Amino acid sequence: MTEFLLLLLAHVLVDFYWQPTKWVTDKKEKKYKSKYLYFHVLLVIIVSYIALHQWKNPFPAVVLGIAHGVIDLVKISFDKKGPLTWFIADQTAHLVTIALTALILTGSISIGFEAVTTWLNTPKTLATLSGALLSLSPVSFLVGILTRPWREELSKLAPEADDNLASAGRWIGMSERLLIFVFVLVNQYSAIGFLIAAKSLLRYNDKSTEPGIPPAYISKKSEYVLVGTLMSYTCAIAVALAVQILSRKFK
Repeated sequence: MTEFLLLLLAHVLVDFYWQPTKWVTDKKEKKYKSKYLYFHVLLVIIVSYIALHQWKNPFPAVVLGIAHGVIDLVKISFDKKGPLTWFIADQTAHLVTIALTALILTGSISIGFEAVTTWLNTPKTLATLSGALLSLSPVSFLVGILTRPWREELSKLAPEADDNLASAGRWIGMSERLLIFVFVLVNQYSAIGFLIAAKSLLRYNDKSTEPGIPPAYISKKSEYVLVGTLMSYTCAIAVALAVQILSRKFK
């Protein structure tokens, strides 16, 4: 675990703090011809080597640095617009290589895979993962279906209204449900109240500044958001409580 944390610290420093924007831009433009790609790889090797402080064995740091460079090269070759998917894939690949390097260094790669497999196959883990995933997209679709009549009513009141960021509501809802799911699992119900209060404050002065928007639209929009929020929270709490019950029953 110590080796993994040391390499993770080195990765975070090199990838997010010690990589200037100039390097990133140049890599995207020139790809494998960019000298900064190789500077970055060299920095990964040096920092990883220092972090591990295994002075007589530079091989793990060198292999990790080369793997880091290959992952970066694949990302910048196929990632044209910088979507979230490629960022997650890139960082996941880095984390996997770091974990494998740490397991090989400690000579416990088989033990590590066995521990992960055992952990994944426990009822509590499966219930928690399933509940977390259920709280995200599936509940979004459910809340969307339940609130459709009010959404259509708002659309009729102000057809030209454009006061929402694209997909922002969906991402806000999923983030809130995930937080609530975690709060319930760790028995921090007071934190849910804080989340509700914080959202209420943010929407306290929510008014449309667009001309031609009727006051009824503003009032109904607030009610629509409140109903959707309460539905979303209720579903997240229900799923989390179900996970707790299943975890206790099938220990």
